[in-house]
Amino acid sequence: MNVTRNKKKTNSNSLFLGRAILCAILVLCGFLFLMGRLFHLQVIEHELYTTRSNDNRIKLLPLPPTRGQIFDRNGEVLATNIPIYNLEIVRQDLTLPLDQVLAEINTLVPLTEEEIKQFERGLRRSNRQESVVLKKGLTEEESALIAINLHKLNGVNLQADLVRVYPYKNRAVHAIGYVGRVDTRDLKEIEEQGLQHEYSGITHIGKRGAEKSFEHILRGSMGFETVEASSSGRTVRKIDEVPPVPGKNIYLTLDLRLQILAEEALEDYDGAIVALDPQSGDVLAFVSKPTYDPNLFVDGITHKDFNELNNDPSTPFLNRVMQGLYPPGSVIKPQIGLAGLENDFITENTIINCKGYFSVPGNSHKFRDMGYYGPSDLRKSIERSCDVFFYELAYNMGVTIMTDFLKPFALGTPTNIDLLGESKGVAPTPEYKRQRFKQPWYTGDTITAGIGQSYWLTTPLQIAQATAIVGMRGEAFEPHILGATAMPPSNQKEFVIPNPIKPIVLKDEKYWDVAIDGMVAVVHGARGTARATKSDHYKTAGKTGTAQVKTIAQGAKYDANKLDRRHRDHAWYVAFAPVESPKIAISVIVENGGSGSRVAAPIAKKLLDAWLLDFDTPYAKETLARVKAEEGAFAQEEAVTLPLLELESMPYLEEIPFDSEGKDSPPEKEIPNLKSLMNIRLGSKAPKNNLLIERSELYPKEDEL
Repeated sequence: MNVTRNKKKTNSNSLFLGRAILCAILVLCGFLFLMGRLFHLQVIEHELYTTRSNDNRIKLLPLPPTRGQIFDRNGEVLATNIPIYNLEIVRQDLTLPLDQVLAEINTLVPLTEEEIKQFERGLRRSNRQESVVLKKGLTEEESALIAINLHKLNGVNLQADLVRVYPYKNRAVHAIGYVGRVDTRDLKEIEEQGLQHEYSGITHIGKRGAEKSFEHILRGSMGFETVEASSSGRTVRKIDEVPPVPGKNIYLTLDLRLQILAEEALEDYDGAIVALDPQSGDVLAFVSKPTYDPNLFVDGITHKDFNELNNDPSTPFLNRVMQGLYPPGSVIKPQIGLAGLENDFITENTIINCKGYFSVPGNSHKFRDMGYYGPSDLRKSIERSCDVFFYELAYNMGVTIMTDFLKPFALGTPTNIDLLGESKGVAPTPEYKRQRFKQPWYTGDTITAGIGQSYWLTTPLQIAQATAIVGMRGEAFEPHILGATAMPPSNQKEFVIPNPIKPIVLKDEKYWDVAIDGMVAVVHGARGTARATKSDHYKTAGKTGTAQVKTIAQGAKYDANKLDRRHRDHAWYVAFAPVESPKIAISVIVENGGSGSRVAAPIAKKLLDAWLLDFDTPYAKETLARVKAEEGAFAQEEAVTLPLLELESMPYLEEIPFDSEGKDSPPEKEIPNLKSLMNIRLGSKAPKNNLLIERSELYPKEDEL
């Protein structure tokens, strides 16, 4: 019995020992596994997890560049950056409830309902560590008032920023354009161009005009700041910095004085005016009316303002200079006459009887003229604007020969101006009519094309260029609005070399003289249609015209005074001067102006006088003085090229003591003038130099933009 009991005890001890050993082995294996895993993490994968840790602790912050400024040819600021203060809140840093903080702020600076709504939208789109703008563009007094109360508003910050400003508001807006916030469409274009890196941290981008066309010059290059962040996401210290490269300043070829005179000369009419320097292609004036204020778009236009502009029947967004399409009317008769001479359908001595109408042989339909001028050659037909001469010429020449000859004059083809979005217009062809209107081509379409009607559609810019080409006898330059670039702070200009057009060579150079003589007679001839605008100081070559708006019944007479203004013809006038060596070519279209000679030509005369007489004319002096008094024009803005100092470095933000009751005791001194506390480098007009650059070096291909 004892033997049996001892045997059981031995078996029990052996079982316990086996289990203990097994457990020890399992524990040891677990320990070895943990040690191996620890070794793997600490040694083998040390670099990987160190990198991940640093990624969470080290941040790369984008530093956006300062956008380049825009000047006119004389250094007047057209677009600049000015310092502002924004009021921002970081929820994580608040020590008081948000509602209480907002109420306290509202007692210091009034908050509008729209600002509160935008702030709430910002809160929904951000996390607690991010700063959300509550109020933008605080005044100096508001900024100072907030600054002296920041000690009791933890989580509330004044953030210095630069904002784009157009000091002349709607002046030259269609040429200058504007910037706006980067939207989804912009992001798509940026991604397609592979420029995500360049736009990291940039909130605004050029939307229209020069701001968009020269975005690649104005925007500059991004910089980056490497910082160490705490677990809450706040910056602890700066590790490294690659400063941004500011955008280049650009100098447009516009002359602000001529621009203002042209805009004022249009008065309350809608329309467009383009002035070119035929000897360089410089765009001197670029007027499209009606206009709008580009400052509305910089930080996002309100729905109310946008709807008012977008629904305006006069279409202020339309850039009439290079996108407005109008029948050119009689202003292209000189070019059509040249087509007849070059292709031997007429000579300079060909006489056609301007008897008041033209009929196709065997057809009773009459193509009417405005009057009876008798036997006329090309010179007289241009001077008196005889339609019958050009009806017969077009009938004999045919539309294909006509349009093929006029294309090098930029009629029916783009001028290749350096602004994006130019319309190429329409040259009348049977193919165009068939594709656009599903209709056949008739002989009458060819005949009316001879007086700039039919299916001709041209822009005021194309008409100005065609006029400049005649003035330069076939040798001219592509129009351009960018004159020079300059890198701050040195502002040494690099001038743009203009691109010449392919010369138009006629088989007889005297053909140019025939057309130009006719245009000179328009102004200086005894019966010229613009003889009331001749100058005693210089010789002008001009041409009046009308673009038909409302069809007049066969046999009826056009009377502008009996028509509603919106049904009156558009008034055209083109000119270049001085004839011997043109310094300016101009096209004017006055929508529903009725008469080129009575409405458009006098406008051009004011501008020709101003430009050629160095602005020493009664109209120029009186208008510029009035505009300066009313709008503060020509008051050179101080241009900011460097960001502001951090708010904490401002000397007046010393610790504010508390009284015995725990209330604030404001400093016994006046609220400081913030301008005196800003570390701003002021820009100046750039010195002249002789650096030249090719336009091809500045402009990417359009499909790259």
